[in-house]
Amino acid sequence: MATTTPDVLRAGRRETIRQSAYRLAESGRCRDWHAVEDLLCVRYGLLATRRLLTDVSFRADLNRRCAAATNKDI
Repeated sequence: MATTTPDVLRAGRRETIRQSAYRLAESGRCRDWHAVEDLLCVRYGLLATRRLLTDVSFRADLNRRCAAATNKDI
């Protein structure tokens, strides 16, 4: 099955949002994935952000990164 242009664009946008989420989590500005979600919604919109954050393991990874970034400042 061939990949269509809209599929490629959606995958690229999803990866952009994912990388932004990681940067926010690692910045120390966010205490958990909920705070990351709030900031992502402003930039990328509610639907695109929620689609990414439905993945429980991704949310857990964001929580770990937020905790690590927050703890290194202590």
